[in-house]
Amino acid sequence: LIMSYGILAYYVVFLPIVLLVYQLTPKKFRFIALLAANVTFFCLISKWLIVYLIAGALIAYGVALWIEKIQAGTRSTKEKQKKARKALALGIIVNLLIIVVLKYTNFFAGSVFKIIGKNFTPIKFLVPIGLSFYTLEIIAYLTDVYRGTQKAQHNFIKVFLFLSFFPQMMEGPIARFSQTGDALYEGNPITFDNLKKGYQRILWGVFKKLIIADRLAPAVTYIFDGYKTLPGSIAFFGAILYTFQLYAEFSGAMDIIIGSGQILGIKLPENFRQPFFAKDASEFWRRWHITLGTFFKDYIFYPVSLAKPVKKLAKKVKKGCGKNVGKFVAPTIALFCVWACNGLWHGANWNFIFYGMYYFVIIFLENILEEPVKKLKEKLHISAKNFAYNAFRSVKLFLIVVIGELFYNSVPLKNGFSMFKRIFTSFEASKFMNNVQHLKVAKNDLVIAFVGLLIMMLVGVLKEKNISIRETVGKWKLPVRWIFWYGVMLFVIIFGAYGSGYTVVDLIYAGY
Repeated sequence: LIMSYGILAYYVVFLPIVLLVYQLTPKKFRFIALLAANVTFFCLISKWLIVYLIAGALIAYGVALWIEKIQAGTRSTKEKQKKARKALALGIIVNLLIIVVLKYTNFFAGSVFKIIGKNFTPIKFLVPIGLSFYTLEIIAYLTDVYRGTQKAQHNFIKVFLFLSFFPQMMEGPIARFSQTGDALYEGNPITFDNLKKGYQRILWGVFKKLIIADRLAPAVTYIFDGYKTLPGSIAFFGAILYTFQLYAEFSGAMDIIIGSGQILGIKLPENFRQPFFAKDASEFWRRWHITLGTFFKDYIFYPVSLAKPVKKLAKKVKKGCGKNVGKFVAPTIALFCVWACNGLWHGANWNFIFYGMYYFVIIFLENILEEPVKKLKEKLHISAKNFAYNAFRSVKLFLIVVIGELFYNSVPLKNGFSMFKRIFTSFEASKFMNNVQHLKVAKNDLVIAFVGLLIMMLVGVLKEKNISIRETVGKWKLPVRWIFWYGVMLFVIIFGAYGSGYTVVDLIYAGY
């Protein structure tokens, strides 16, 4: 049902049934109703592959208790820390092995066989939904228990509920146990306020998915598949469309997920904060896929930069090359590890690895140029509020993001280079309008998508100014409020891309 009819099946059928059963269940048994919903949702999509999720939950549960037991022992602090670290490493390695075998075997083996000049027949693995997301949640949970910032959970059901929460299963966000673990088990009733606000958030997510993302999808597919016969201006246009499609779909899915959690009284972490209003690539990634970024920061960047071998290397470089060079050693090594992991996490393909290295180079350059640029601005008397300078930074960042998404969506990677080259060698701006009319997409679809984009951008501008449309509308008189929300619903029903004649567009991040 979920996969055949898309997001509407979840919004209109599955979620209301879950909410009704949940609310009718006595409070002390609501965790069972939620558990049943999680298992049902998972099995609807991945069937028996739920054994992987159960195995991951058992590993997380058992290793966390093991770490706790070691740390509560009578051994010396140093000895306990060493043994607990080994237990943590074992728990992380086992979980990473599962994901590496299922998702990366063909990629690594295929690459090796290609180097040695032999043919490789890919192995068919069945991969469960949410594997990349709940694996990171397990790693975060075990690490937090080891660090002492999270107590080991003695109730296995709590651990399994945390890892299997059905709204998060498809696309995240990546939560910490401290954020949702206890709340999922409490069985708090559905309040009218939560129901109202949750469904308002869901409606906004469905708007972005059906009005913008799904209407842009056919044009994006056509351009990326046929860029060799199209002018470079259309290839660049396709990269822009894909950037907006990805943002509308992924942030829209987050709205649906967070809204679903809000109805149940579960506060899920935000995953987007108007990323296109950032001033540079570093800030962009603090606003885009926030929970993935904070995971890499807390569990890769800081541990790597503070690791003894990295510190020793930084000291050597400082002695040999001076402080100005030495101060970049630890952050750069840690940054490289973060972006190598970021690229691989997104998928087993060279375009994703290139995507990670692309942002590593961009952010590395931003870091080393920060001081010289600051001095140049002071010399030229350019203030932080200078409109021309800020406009330049915004355009520069937008181009960086669009180019990154071009390579991100190009499989194999050579297609990305070919498409990128075509933008400069065969731009042919004069042929742009003529080709736009022949994108195998109805003109009405593009018009509706662009109207949706304008609305989404306007909402983003207001949010950036800390103006909440939902709170503003909430202050209106009751009849006006109802007219507004029914108007939004009718807009989605009338102009949304669904029903006969439309192919259900898979959630992009659901494959990670």
